[in-house]
Amino acid sequence: MDLIDDKGRLFGTVNIIDALAVLLVLAVAAAGTAFVLGADDTESAATQHQTTVTLRITDVQPYVADAIPEGPVDTDRIGAVTNKSVRPTEVVVADQNGTLHVRDHPQKRTVTLDVALNTTVENGEPTFAGEQLEVGRQLTLDFGRVTVTGNVTRVADSN
Repeated sequence: MDLIDDKGRLFGTVNIIDALAVLLVLAVAAAGTAFVLGADDTESAATQHQTTVTLRITDVQPYVADAIPEGPVDTDRIGAVTNKSVRPTEVVVADQNGTLHVRDHPQKRTVTLDVALNTTVENGEPTFAGEQLEVGRQLTLDFGRVTVTGNVTRVADSN
């Protein structure tokens, strides 16, 4: 028995053109399924990580500083606030002679946080909210009761 007979049938039963058409349809269906189902896998291909970031938040009202929680945080992005310090914001004021002095602001506070963030490592670098974590970057964190924006002063790998 020949692989393809004189009438163009595969193994003498199936037309070769029909067989190729069926294979093409199956290949397109498989590729479409892989594309649709594989879309979620691309995010999980990046390594999940925990990164500790020191964040400096300036010029906040005392009630905002008090609302920032310490310890574990119930969000997907923030693991925990491992350290929190609050102090008066320092301002520079001039006296009557024009001499500059550093003084504590009577209301505003500066908050320094060590925060364990749930990050993704892409190309060896931690990313948070789609952007690379680096010193000097401005970062906004939502703690549920309060949302704060500060500058990253240190990035350290927690794992």
